[in-house]
Amino acid sequence: MRLLRPSRGGPAGGDEDDAALLRAVAKGDTEALAVLYDRHAGWLHARLARRCPDEETVREVLQDTFVTVWRSAGGHRGRGEAGGWLWVIAARRLVDA
Repeated sequence: MRLLRPSRGGPAGGDEDDAALLRAVAKGDTEALAVLYDRHAGWLHARLARRCPDEETVREVLQDTFVTVWRSAGGHRGRGEAGGWLWVIAARRLVDA
């Protein structure tokens, strides 16, 4: 899954916290999802790769993680940083894979 970085002038600019971005994703904002992806995909990929030697599986799990975020962003109840929530999703997807 490759998302393009949105321009800073859009409604989901890179200065928003994760909770605000997730609220925007829940409303269907693809730019907000792109910002979340840019912000979190790198460290999620690194953590997944430490637990799974198969690069293809890691890429699929990362993609599945952000598809799940797209579908269930409205269910996030945290404030601010969403890293823990993203990691739980990714870790569960990795176990399933």
